[in-house]
This record gives sequence, structure tokens and C-alpha cells, in this order.
Amino acid sequence: MPVGAGKFLYAIIERPEQESFPCSGLNDAPVKIIGYRDLAAVASDLDLSTFTGADETRLTMDMLRYQQVNAALLQVYPVVPLRFGFTARDEGHIQEVLGKVYLQLRTLLNRLNGKVELAVQAIWDLPKLLREIKDHRGDGAGLGKALEVGRMLFEAAEACRKAFVEGIHAQLSPVAERFADGACQAEAMILNRSYLVEKTKEPLFDEAMNVLGEAYEGDLTFRYIGPLPPYSFVNIRLTQGNFALVDRARKTLQLPESASIDHIKSAYRGLIRAHHPDRNPGDPVAEERCKEVVEAYEILHTYCQSSQNSWAGQALAQYSFARAEVEQVFIMQDG
Repeated sequence: MPVGAGKFLYAIIERPEQESFPCSGLNDAPVKIIGYRDLAAVASDLDLSTFTGADETRLTMDMLRYQQVNAALLQVYPVVPLRFGFTARDEGHIQEVLGKVYLQLRTLLNRLNGKVELAVQAIWDLPKLLREIKDHRGDGAGLGKALEVGRMLFEAAEACRKAFVEGIHAQLSPVAERFADGACQAEAMILNRSYLVEKTKEPLFDEAMNVLGEAYEGDLTFRYIGPLPPYSFVNIRLTQGNFALVDRARKTLQLPESASIDHIKSAYRGLIRAHHPDRNPGDPVAEERCKEVVEAYEILHTYCQSSQNSWAGQALAQYSFARAEVEQVFIMQDG
């Protein structure tokens, strides 16, 4: 293997029957499909020594090609995009990593199947807004010193900002499954939020954006970007292997070291009822706990589907969550 030779990874997809992809990656290298069980990593050859020392222009070109490859994949497959700069030594190293975090990847792929990211940015004209607030309240007579006037203007502007953001989210959230906030890239940007939306609901999201454009005309300018691979909804923790993920999920659902599908479902339903936002209005802790319970159920459901024991799929089958059993499942499956 040449010095510096390695692999650049773009995404994880369902393993296709034909392990090739008609697209070129960084430096026009052919894109390859590297399979592991029912998953596949999409990668291309790369000289790692030149990549790590690339200048800003080269990195910008590489980022553009990375996005192009993932956009092309999204047209054909469910996609779990990997962060830009994810590299490996060789195919064996890729398969090793895929095996270590298989449950994370499989669960994410199930969750993101048929969904896209739609990004919404909202920009306001703050000086204009402040003038309108001041005109509405008068010239400031009787308000005291200029500092007090400024404080009151700031508070009024902040109240407007919150009202704008809440109004936008109220219009868009019913059409989306999840949302994630990004950094506002300029002082005038009051919202930079990505929504995870089913592909079939894109037209409904488009309609909601049109409603917002009309409702806030003259007050806000919108940037609407997408559909994109769901970059904002992927958080792969390489330090958390399959057993750690299963063990955490088991404890979240308050399960013993073995349980049946029926037992898992019963624990999930009970915890969801207890922590559901409808039963705990205005309680952010309950809302977060509810999300944790949902994710724990997704992980254990994926684990049980991945198990090769002869009772897999039967409601009364007992699935072990002990370390040795969890690790053996993946050794046996890939062997």
C-alpha cells in the first residue's frame, strides 16, 4: 500500500446488490461500496497525507464534491451522511468500525429512511424594527435617561425575535418529525433551523413556507435550503460500541438482563405514558426523557432484529443484553 494511502468516507447506506456506484469522489477517484452485513459504507481512495495538509481552496473543493456525492446517494438510497473528513486506513478498517458501531448505524438508517433535511433561515432588519418600535412607543419622553430607553428597546426587540421564531416553528413543526438548531451565521439572522421531514411531506412543508413568506412579508427574509441528506440529525459516537448502546437502552427502559419483545414493548409504553408531554405540559425534563425512551426502544428493537437466535421475531423469545451475548451476536452474524 502506498505511503499515505487511505479511504475517504461519505455515508452509510443499505447494502445494495451491486457494490459499485457511478459517481466520482474527491480527486475524481471512483466511489466504492464497502459492505458489512446489511449496511455499506460509501468511500473512495485518498492520499491521507495530502488531505490533512490541504489549503483552504482545496478543502472547499473537497467539501463540494463530498456534498455532491451524498446528494446523488440521497436520490437512490436512505442515507446516513458521515461528517466531512471521516477517513480510514483501508477496507478492513472500515469494516472494523462498522462492526463496532453497527447498532448506532442501523438504528439511524431505520430512523432516517425516507426522510430529508430542510433548512430554514430567517433574517430581520433590526434597525428598521427598532425604528418601528420607537415610533410606536413615542419619542421616549418620560422614559428617563438614554440608557433606559435603549434597555426598553432591546427588551421589545428580543420579545419580537422570540415571537417570530415561535411563529415560524409553530407553522413548520407539525409537518416535521424532528428539528435541530444551527449557529446563526450573521447578526441579522434570528433563526437557522433544520427540519427532518418525510419525502412525501415535502409539498406540505413547501406550502407552510409559502404561508410564512406571506405572513412575514416586509418583516423577515427567508432562505429555504433543501432537500439535503440529514446531516443535522446524525451523531455517531465511535467510542460507544454495540454493548454500551444496548446496556444504556436497557437501563433507560428499566429492563433486566434479558427480556422478550412483549416485555420491551410493555416497558416502553409505560414509560412513554408517564413522561409524555401531554401529561407533563411545560416540563422540558419530561420531554427530554420521552425522547430518551423512544431512542432506547429503537436501539433494542434493532438489536433484537439483528439477533440470529432461532426465536428471533417471536414475541415471547428472550433476548439477552449481557455483554458476552451482545458481542457474540455480531461475531456470529458477520462471520
